[in-house]
Amino acid sequence: MGSVFSVSISGDALITQGCTYIAHQAGYLRGLANKLDDLRSALNELEAVRNDVQRRVDVAEHGGNVKRLDLVQAWLKSVDDSLSEARALIEAANENNGCFCVTVERYKFGKRIVNKKGQLTELASKGVSFDVVGERLATKPATLRPSEPLVGVETKFEEIWRCFEDDNVGVIGLYGMGGVGKTTLLTEIHNKLARSTIGFDYVIWVDVKRNQTLDEVQVSIGKKLGLDEVMLASKNEHDKYEDISRILNGKKFILLLDNLWERFDLLKAGVPHPNEDNGCKILFTTRSEILCGQMEAHKKIKIGCLDPDKAWELFCNKVRDDAVVNHPDIIALAKSVVNECGGLPLALVTVGRAMASKKTPQEWCHAIATLQRSASEFSGMEKEVLLLLKFSYDSLPNEAIKACLLRLALHPESSEITKGSLIREWFWCAEGLQSDHDAVDYVHRGYDIIGTLLSTCLLEQAADDERYVRMHDVVRDMVLWVSSECGKQKNTYLVEPELGLQKVPGVGKWNNARVVSLMYNKIEEITEEPVCPNLEELRLGHNSLKKIAPGFFSSMGALRVLDLSHNKNLTELPLEVCQLVSLENINLEFTGIRRLPVELRKLVKLKVLDITGTSQLTVIPRNVLSSLSALRALRMASCGSTNQMQEDNVISGGNELLIDEVRQLSNLIVIDLTLRSDRAFSLFLSFKDLMICTKALCIQRLKDSTSLDIMFFEVAKNLEWLYISDCENLASLSITTQTETQNSNASGTIIGRGSTIKQWPCFKKLLVIEVRRCLRLKDLTVMCFAPNLEFVEIMFCEGLEKVLATADLVGSGGETPTPFAKLRMLWLVKLPQLTSICDETLPFPVLNKVIVLSCPRLKSLPVNSRRAEGPKIKMWTEENWWNGLQWENEATANTFATDFDTSSFFKDKSQIRL
Repeated sequence: MGSVFSVSISGDALITQGCTYIAHQAGYLRGLANKLDDLRSALNELEAVRNDVQRRVDVAEHGGNVKRLDLVQAWLKSVDDSLSEARALIEAANENNGCFCVTVERYKFGKRIVNKKGQLTELASKGVSFDVVGERLATKPATLRPSEPLVGVETKFEEIWRCFEDDNVGVIGLYGMGGVGKTTLLTEIHNKLARSTIGFDYVIWVDVKRNQTLDEVQVSIGKKLGLDEVMLASKNEHDKYEDISRILNGKKFILLLDNLWERFDLLKAGVPHPNEDNGCKILFTTRSEILCGQMEAHKKIKIGCLDPDKAWELFCNKVRDDAVVNHPDIIALAKSVVNECGGLPLALVTVGRAMASKKTPQEWCHAIATLQRSASEFSGMEKEVLLLLKFSYDSLPNEAIKACLLRLALHPESSEITKGSLIREWFWCAEGLQSDHDAVDYVHRGYDIIGTLLSTCLLEQAADDERYVRMHDVVRDMVLWVSSECGKQKNTYLVEPELGLQKVPGVGKWNNARVVSLMYNKIEEITEEPVCPNLEELRLGHNSLKKIAPGFFSSMGALRVLDLSHNKNLTELPLEVCQLVSLENINLEFTGIRRLPVELRKLVKLKVLDITGTSQLTVIPRNVLSSLSALRALRMASCGSTNQMQEDNVISGGNELLIDEVRQLSNLIVIDLTLRSDRAFSLFLSFKDLMICTKALCIQRLKDSTSLDIMFFEVAKNLEWLYISDCENLASLSITTQTETQNSNASGTIIGRGSTIKQWPCFKKLLVIEVRRCLRLKDLTVMCFAPNLEFVEIMFCEGLEKVLATADLVGSGGETPTPFAKLRMLWLVKLPQLTSICDETLPFPVLNKVIVLSCPRLKSLPVNSRRAEGPKIKMWTEENWWNGLQWENEATANTFATDFDTSSFFKDKSQIRL
């Protein structure tokens, strides 16, 4: 059974409600044009309200430290959506000319217009009701970041902080190798700013990731300014620019960018450029000095590794066990471990934490051995240190730069090598052997590569000589680790230099080797026969090799580079070497090799042959060198010879046959020569192409020449090293050039003796001059025309009276050259008639080593108290001679009492060994 109920409605009321409903619905059908006009009016009104609200938001945010209300942001979004929909309705009506033939369609469209108009009216009413559109943020949104205590970089911190007080410094770049502590410094700077009242409206920290886009950096900056992250992400780059610049313009901010890898145009991001007027600062960290320039840094600050005391302090902080590091049997070992880290804070922290639990000397010894042999195997080093440094390696622009870096990694830890030597090694052992392009400019290219490696902090300048570079030990570990495919291919690079080895590593290690470097060890004999079919480079230089067993080279069919240099007791080149037809580079410099085998001519791919300083070498069979048609570099300065002329030996007599042999080598771009007769020298001067290729030239035993005209340098324009010795009748080095004398115009006049030279010659490439046993030589004034000389050695020239007779030089309408402006070393030995080094005082801005021995008539040095700032000059001389020197005045004497290092003085001549 169910309940029954009833509803009573009067007939009139029902009829009235029905008519009202029908009239309302019919209204959607009537007056469509009027409704569209109403919609347009509502749209225009809402746009006006929206613009007013947006203007209020912009003004508030421009004032700084204000964030728009979420309610306002939601309203603005709804307005934009509704306006778009209204415009679409109007456009649809326009397309149909307001004509909807079907009554149902007309009804539905009219209803949508009425509803949309109501929605717009409601939104406009709500927009007018906003009393507040934003909320004020804290003045300093910066919060403290987790940090480590500063160790050893306190002075750098103070230097950075001073930049904030300098109105002329707006952009500051901190650069240094990975793991050196740049982020730690930046964090400490940030935290001090967050705590201080220095007056910045905004302190903004941005972690910059590799390959990050400008758009992503804008989002990071905007978030720190209080902008909504979702809203930012939805905007294009220009809109983000508008938002950021609206807030930062007129405000004092500091932007901290950590770990920049490439240039960012911060102006495009909306960040105003710091200047003296706005007082803003941008501080960034990077591994590249080049990037500091690209970011237009007003101040570049290099962050280097820690000195030994601070490194020890940081290490002990991480070990945290005084009983361990102060243990009498451990403390020396612990300091060795610290030394292996090379002052790199990240390595010190990683190794320190790993050693915190090591209590016995044996464990510490194992740690040292592991770090020396293969740092990647030490706990934490691969993941926390080497991978971090690998980012710098991976960011190098090309493989040629990486190859140059690898060259230095094959040398012992902490090795310093001249830039020139590194360039030669890179080009002749790697780059030059892999390409057939014209390599005349390889030196310039090499210096550019070294500059890149220095700027990225993968190489370091030597502390006391800018000509030398070195590689940090941990960087070297990283390079070798990367070369072995991040440790996946063990022993592909078998690199164990300067470890005191007395025999080569076991043959089992050679199986997969591509490169073996055993330089600077104590290996005397090789008895093993390794199997290494993939070996491409073998470096055995700087050992004590006497004998290499037959069969050692038998499986090295792929060998391209062989270095046996500086093995003075190695007297024979194994004939097996002549079977290695893939060889492209053989280095035999300063070995005891006595002859080159005729079989050497089989090495038709050979591009580099170096026999420099092989003083025991007496035989190079005829047609051997000329058969090496691929040769690009032949270095044989100061190599031996036999005085007796032999028809089948090109280094006999005065080396006349040698000139005829090497001039046939059409691919040569570098040659170092030794010439031992007037005829050989004349032959050399007759071959222009040969002269242009010459880098080093030894001229010896000229018997007929009384004067040597060095104007041939103008053809031999690449000459860097000149050695002259045992020229018994040579009285002068001269320059034949156009001159004017008091009596007549002449050509072919020797410099000096009051002549006026119209145009000074200039031999810019010449770096080294050595002169020995030229007994009649009076002076070497021609050195004035080599402005880049770095080393001068004059020994056993008994007739030499002056080094530079500059008083005899008279220029026509121009200044006389300033000699020795780049001289670093000056050796003067056994010159009994020498009375003067130069007729005038010289600045010697970079001179740092001087030897003066057995020069009794030399009573003064050409220096005065106004000597330019430069390195301390280390002197090797007799103490009595030094004490008898005459100085220009007391001020000069006082200056050089401290400017010269006299620790190497000899008490008397009995101590001297010449």
